Formats: sequence, C-alpha cells, structure tokens
Amino acid sequence: MAWLGLFTLIIFYWCFFTAAVTGRRSWIWLSILCLPVLIMVIGYKQGMQINGLIITLCAFMFIVCRNSLKDILLWNQKRRRYHWILLVFLWLICFLFLFYSIVELQISGYLWDFQGWNVEKRNSFRITITTLPIVWISYYYGEMFYNSVDRLWRRKSELILIACNFFIANNRGGDTGIDKGYFLDGVNNGINYHFRMTKGTYIMLQRERALRLKVQRGLLGGYYVLENPCPDNMKKTLKRDRKNAKIGIVLFLFILILGIILFFFPQILYFWK
Repeated sequence: MAWLGLFTLIIFYWCFFTAAVTGRRSWIWLSILCLPVLIMVIGYKQGMQINGLIITLCAFMFIVCRNSLKDILLWNQKRRRYHWILLVFLWLICFLFLFYSIVELQISGYLWDFQGWNVEKRNSFRITITTLPIVWISYYYGEMFYNSVDRLWRRKSELILIACNFFIANNRGGDTGIDKGYFLDGVNNGINYHFRMTKGTYIMLQRERALRLKVQRGLLGGYYVLENPCPDNMKKTLKRDRKNAKIGIVLFLFILILGIILFFFPQILYFWK
C-alpha cells in the first residue's frame, strides 16, 4: 500500500509539473485520475478493503488519456470529424467510471458521504445535484478518449505554412490567465490552418514566418505534429529548460520526502500529539 501511494503521488506531481511546463491544462485533468487511489491509500485503516477495480480503472483511464497528449508539439483538432455516437459512448464510459469511483469511495468510508449513500433514506435531489459536476468533468475525459481514438492510426504528410502568425490568447480575448493558450495561424494554398502548441514550442517558433511541418493526420481527421520543425531553435529554450529541470528536481525531492513520511512513517506527522 505504501509503495502504491508513493508511486501515485509521484505521478500526480509529474502531471502538474508537465502542465506548468507545457502550458497544457489537460495534464491537470490527467492528474485527477490519481486522486481515487491516493484517497484510498491515505484513508486506509486496518479492516478496510482496497477496491482493486478502482485501481485498475484508474490505470486504464490514465494510459488512454495520456496517449491523447504524449509527444505532441502542435495540434489542430478543428478539422477533426465528430462522430457524435462514438463521442457520447466514450463520454458515458468516463462518466460511469467517475460515478462508480466516487460512490464506492463514499460507501467504503474513504470519502465524506456528501451524496448520502450510507443513510437509510436517500435523497434523490441531493444525489442528482451532486452528480452534475461529475457529468461536466466527464466531458473532458470523453474528449481525451476521442483524441486517443483519433491517434490509433495516423497518416504522415508534409504541410508548408507561410505568413505564420503566433499569438497567445485566452477565452476572454486577453493573453493572460490560467486558461491562456499558444496558437499559430498559417496559410497553405490559400487555406488557413490553425494550430495550438505547447509553451516551449511557442518560444522556439514565434519568430518564424514559414514552417515545414511533418504532420500526422489522425483516423478522425485531427492534425498532430510530433517533430520539431526548427531543431536549430532549441537553443532558444535551453535556459528555460535548465531552469525547469532544476525546479523540477527540487520539487521532486520534496514530494519524494513528503511521500516517504506520509506513507512509510505517518507517525512523524502526529509527533505533537
């Protein structure tokens, strides 16, 4: 149990750190999949049961969702075809997983019973209201599942963009905030292409006016770029990468020590009692 908790905590930290470095908030959603396991390990008491199905489902969800994010530098999902039956089916799978995990954690005593599953007379209104956030969160995981399906089969091609314009924007039209993203607009044969990118990729390419992209087109039509189109520009991010590496190592050591104390020597946390 202690090793499982430590391993999960490290993955949880890694997802948050990756989100901060790349500027992709989807990595934060990925970290949430670690919470059911962490809740069980931290809240475990002698005589309680560990739900192996939740751990298995968390691992499966994590692997699938990570596949939708890994190694991508630029992506264009606007040209991707939406098959709504498939999307709804994937969303339903994610909803059932989240709903089952949260309900089971409440029933087993690992989580506060905010929905009232352990009371004799259940309140359907209370259950419905508290389920709505789960429905909303499931949408994002459904999208990540859909991206993974799109990446099951990819056709390689080359895309040359001219008149490239790089910019930062958020949902409110500004360029600051936690919801900001990094974008590229370019033209090929009179057609405008719109890409999102990671923070490091933006720093490397922001002064380029023409790009030759090695694109992988997904099964459902999404565009993904996994290779750096300007490898000579990597020196522009060298200082940033070194700084991030130092911060990452320091934070990792802190999380590692915290995890060892929390899961292997929890009595240290109660020395004042």
